[in-house]
Amino acid sequence: MGDTLRNMLMRALAAMFFTATLLAAANCTTTSSIDERSTRRMIPASDLPTTDLNSRTLPIGKSATVYLFMGPECPISRTYSPEIARIAARDEARGISWIMIFPEYDISPDVIRTFQREYSLSLPSVDDSSQKFACNLGAQIIPSVVVLDANRNVLYRGRIDDRYKGLGVSYGPPTKRDIADVVDAIADGHPLPYASTTAVGCVLPRCAP
Repeated sequence: MGDTLRNMLMRALAAMFFTATLLAAANCTTTSSIDERSTRRMIPASDLPTTDLNSRTLPIGKSATVYLFMGPECPISRTYSPEIARIAARDEARGISWIMIFPEYDISPDVIRTFQREYSLSLPSVDDSSQKFACNLGAQIIPSVVVLDANRNVLYRGRIDDRYKGLGVSYGPPTKRDIADVVDAIADGHPLPYASTTAVGCVLPRCAP
């Protein structure tokens, strides 16, 4: 077998393995059923978390707050961790706070803390194993983000960037860095480039009525 053919087979097997891993991790897909809460433009204060895993008051940004929905068992969440750390690190001084919410039903504080240590994510984190806050904010996919302004109006809801075109399908570096563009526009006082995008990842169960 020639080197070229062998390399092609290895790449194909690697792609198949990655896709299988995604499927096994959770119900990973690019679509989900629509819940009316996913279209709300203003979130009541009572629908938002107020304290983190360590019972500390969550930071609310003067300009905006980014609620990032993550899952340690979702491979796409792990892939995005370095990008999230990079963006969030520069936002504190710009009046934009980041909060991670973990809405997997079997999540635990210890699992969350381990994930944070492994991926150097020091953001305030919320255990949402009841999926209350995911439903309240209209989050249906992990990973995804919901950005609120200081009055709790939804500015953006959707993906982190466009590197994933579908289940297990990535074409290399992203061409659109959606959440980075959104927080840059907020910090600079410019019109937002997007109000919503379609996230790719692991689908959360449909919210109860």
